[in-house]
Amino acid sequence: MDRNNATALVIKDFGSVKIHSFVAPYAFAANATHIIETSNELVIIDTQFITPLAKAFKSYADSLGKPINRVFISHGHPDHYFGLASAFSNCKAWSLKAVNKIIAVWGPQMIKNQKPSFGDLIPDEVIIPQFVVTPGTEEVIDGLSYTYEAVESAESELQLLIKLPELGVVIAQDLVYSGVHLWLGMGWFEKWTVELKKLAQTDGYDYILAGHGMPATKDEIHNNLRYISTAQRLFEEGLEADVFKSKLLEAYPHRESPMMFDLYLGFLFGKMDSH
Repeated sequence: MDRNNATALVIKDFGSVKIHSFVAPYAFAANATHIIETSNELVIIDTQFITPLAKAFKSYADSLGKPINRVFISHGHPDHYFGLASAFSNCKAWSLKAVNKIIAVWGPQMIKNQKPSFGDLIPDEVIIPQFVVTPGTEEVIDGLSYTYEAVESAESELQLLIKLPELGVVIAQDLVYSGVHLWLGMGWFEKWTVELKKLAQTDGYDYILAGHGMPATKDEIHNNLRYISTAQRLFEEGLEADVFKSKLLEAYPHRESPMMFDLYLGFLFGKMDSH
């Protein structure tokens, strides 16, 4: 076992609420999924990519001895929803209406694309969340307030952003990458920058749940901003994909999961269709 193949678990204790962050090995892009544990039940945020990790995450949730109220799927990238079919198929799942549509339209193709590389490590089908989250609304689940927002055209076409105002927690998922290389496949550098600056300027939220890597503070937002600025400059220089990759690796040698480049360069440089 080495650091690239180690799964991490981080528990943040707020007293009446605990937040459990289950982070995949760096070799699998450090996918971060989370459990919001309140007095009587659990809320799940995303579900992992490969089946063994999804099942391990579900087993950990079951070990807490409380029922799962629901699963939230943050956005329509398969590393966040494949585990819904692998391990959470008996749970009620929620996301934004357009995210549910993205999963319905693109999910089968994503399985087809990934099967040659991952085989039985990924499911044979997708499950589409059955319920819709309305952005701009708030609800209370087991005594804890959740506020819902939609972020458009940043890391992905659309993402659900969840805030827990009583705890000062923002569930940012792939709006923020923590300690790992960013997935830049859409190339929406400027819009992503706007959304990150907005989040950095939001008072009262100091604990950030990232979609890849460990939970973070607002310092990591500023790290993301610098990374995106560097990537945009390099991309606009018209470099070839391999040179672009090598220069970002040189600029950020401390960031983990360099395999992220292999997942997005084809999209960013127009050699693969995206969604």
